[in-house]
Amino acid sequence: MRTELPIFIIDIQGDGNHLLVDATVNSTPVKMLIDTGASRTVFDKTRLSQLVTSEFEQMDRLSTGLGTNTMSSEKIIIESLCFRTICFTAYEAIVLDLSHVNESYEKLGYEGISGVIGGDLLQKLNAVIDYKNAILILEE
Repeated sequence: MRTELPIFIIDIQGDGNHLLVDATVNSTPVKMLIDTGASRTVFDKTRLSQLVTSEFEQMDRLSTGLGTNTMSSEKIIIESLCFRTICFTAYEAIVLDLSHVNESYEKLGYEGISGVIGGDLLQKLNAVIDYKNAILILEE
């Protein structure tokens, strides 16, 4: 199955840009950052806690990246994670505190994000970023 998602390209102070796409978590619309340099897909704990009913489980190892040296991470099962017609059920999500990312976006006048789509999902879904047409092509 193939789906195409419009990419929202946001300017970061004239110094580059970030790519965002729409998704749904448990049928609730969310914004996700596309990060080809991130090894894993992760979700913001604060935003995700409003969308799930199960408990977060502490992970034994620390996560690196996203502008920090190390941070504690948790995991949780998301009932459904969808990118238009492509959906995952019982998706085991990595959860981090992304408040520093969301605070930066808000200072720039942008809506915050609920998560980051990393290399794990981008590879699994054979993702292609079409910059000319501003679409993310996913294929299951």
